[in-house]
Amino acid sequence: MIRPRPEVLSTPPAVHGGPAGAADEAAPVRLDFSVSLNAWGTARPVREAILSAHLDTYPDPEALAARRAAGARWNRPVEEVAFGAGSAELIHALCFAFVRPGDTALIPSPTFGEYARAVSLCGGRVLQGIARPPTFALETDAIAAAVVQHRPRLVFLCAPNTPTGQPFARDELRQVADACAAAGTLLVLDQSYDAFMREPLGTPALPGHPAVLHLRSITKEHALAGVRAGFALGPAALIGAVERVRPPWPTSSAAQAAAVATLSDAGLAHLGETLPRLRAERERLESAFARLRLPTVRSATHYLLAAVGDAAPLARRLRGEHGIRVRDCTSFGLPGHVRVAARTPGENSQLIAALEAVCCA
Repeated sequence: MIRPRPEVLSTPPAVHGGPAGAADEAAPVRLDFSVSLNAWGTARPVREAILSAHLDTYPDPEALAARRAAGARWNRPVEEVAFGAGSAELIHALCFAFVRPGDTALIPSPTFGEYARAVSLCGGRVLQGIARPPTFALETDAIAAAVVQHRPRLVFLCAPNTPTGQPFARDELRQVADACAAAGTLLVLDQSYDAFMREPLGTPALPGHPAVLHLRSITKEHALAGVRAGFALGPAALIGAVERVRPPWPTSSAAQAAAVATLSDAGLAHLGETLPRLRAERERLESAFARLRLPTVRSATHYLLAAVGDAAPLARRLRGEHGIRVRDCTSFGLPGHVRVAARTPGENSQLIAALEAVCCA
């Protein structure tokens, strides 16, 4: 029998928030706080664009309309923009393009698990610097020093980070980027949650930097998890390499139409109306967790990392007794924590009541 490559067998399966297949059939979920989406949903112009997409013809293989819209909005030439089926697809594509067997990737952790999976599947080695509790803050001085010491092929940095919500100043990101440039290292800067901050850095955070490839999911702020859409921005040579390894027609017509609509004035106005509400609801959840004596990490986004003692039983009880899903952070290396993304006021009230019932029982 033909066996898969060793890297395939040794790489663990993905663990993410959201629907869980057969497990959801056994314990239905009413409210999902495990996914970091805009709880106010998708803007009407974006929904209309999806419905108007031509499904009986092949999509544009170059996604030119989406790339031009992004380039115009973010002031970058189209050859510096790639459009993908979410940031996860682009992460795997860029690792396929740049990671050789035996290459090292520096991944300061805790952070999004798909970085390490993509590197490992390509035969690369992951160097993880684990941040210390209670805040799990990633220090850019230490990251830059590790780049100088280890000269990795890639560095992955999520700004703001998940699951902590830790923000980074532009100068801090430039410090890491400059260290990468000097070491011949590619910095993959994931800005998937940038829009949720009170003062976003904007995309790209470091425009024109030769050592940086920016990722920008639009899944999160526009609640497009079922469509899958995201961008990569960087030097044309890097973007061209990523495009070379992708399959034909990597994004659907519906995703391309949705992306154009999200970048319109109407699409951005929806964010201006809804994202401040999410931040206000996060602050309300912070207060509720404090009353329940569940410490939280100060977050710049709409989600919270909370210390709960033992995440797995709490998550099971919330789901089994209340139909509420939270993100058990064991897969982040934090088995004593859960991540909760703020939703609408009524939904957050239900979560608070469920936590009171479970934690005070």
